[in-house]
Amino acid sequence: MTSSPENLGSGVPKQTGHGDKLLKPTIPGIKAVASGPNPLMGKATLNAKDALEEEARARAEKTARLRAARQERDTDKTR
Repeated sequence: MTSSPENLGSGVPKQTGHGDKLLKPTIPGIKAVASGPNPLMGKATLNAKDALEEEARARAEKTARLRAARQERDTDKTR
């Protein structure tokens, strides 16, 4: 008997489920991880977004403060 792909899979039943997609093997003691982006990358991305939003908010406050000071200075010069 030769070991060809047809012979190797002949005794294995077809795995069906989830619309005839292959079932994923389960490993005891390991929780299922939701499919999608890496959860660690998600945390890093959220932290980066938070930092960028905080910096943008600080820049906006500084810009508004400088703009108000500039307008006040300019109105004092024209009087």
